[in-house]
Amino acid sequence: MTDIIAVVSHKGGTGKTSLVQNLAYELSHQRVLVVDLDPQSNLTIGCGRDPGDLERTVLHAMDTPSETPDLVVPLAHFDLLPANLDLALAEQHFAGHYDRNDKLKDALQPIRDQYDYILIDSPPNLGFFAFNTLTAATRAIVTLQCQPYAYRALNGTLQLVELVRKGNPALHLQAIVLTMYDRRLTLTQSVEHTARNRFGELIPKTVIPSNVSIA
Repeated sequence: MTDIIAVVSHKGGTGKTSLVQNLAYELSHQRVLVVDLDPQSNLTIGCGRDPGDLERTVLHAMDTPSETPDLVVPLAHFDLLPANLDLALAEQHFAGHYDRNDKLKDALQPIRDQYDYILIDSPPNLGFFAFNTLTAATRAIVTLQCQPYAYRALNGTLQLVELVRKGNPALHLQAIVLTMYDRRLTLTQSVEHTARNRFGELIPKTVIPSNVSIA
C-alpha cells in the first residue's frame, strides 16, 4: 500500500517544507511523490520550479481528479505535484462542496498506486488545508520547533490529528520531530526535555539542527 505522509504544524516556520524535500530525497530509491499544498509554494520553488510559470497545479487536481496524472512534474529523484498562489483561493472555491475536506484525497486517488510514498507539505493552518492534508494521509509527522511558542501551539495540531482520525481511522501519528535544534541553547534543551518526557518514543532520536545552508 502507498504510504501517504502528512507533515503538519499550525505554526509557521517550523521546517515542514525542508523536512518534506529532504525526506523525499532520502526515500528516492523508491517511487516518491511530493505534494505542495501551500499557496506560498515553497516546496515547488525548492524543487526548481517557478510557480508563476505554472498554469495548472494541485488546485486543478483537487477540482478535477481525472487530470491529476497530467499535472505531476517529474524531477530527477522524485515527482512533484506543484502549487502556486492560486491555491489560496481553494477554501473559497470549495466552500459550498459537501466533500470539501476530501478534495486532496480524491485528487491523489488516480495516481496513488504509482508510488511507494507520497509526502504532503501543508501550510500553517488548522482549517481547510490541514483537514485535506490529514484526510488524505495514512501517517502524520508533526514538526516542533525548539521554541516555547511552538511547543504551546503543538496542542492545536495534535487535537486536529485526533479529530480527523474519527473520519480517517487509517491515519496515525508517526512522530513529532524536533526542528531548528541548537544544542548550545538552554532553551532548546528545555523544550526537548519537556517534549521527550511528555511524548516518549513519539520524539525520534534524530533531530533537525539549525543550519543556514538549508535556508
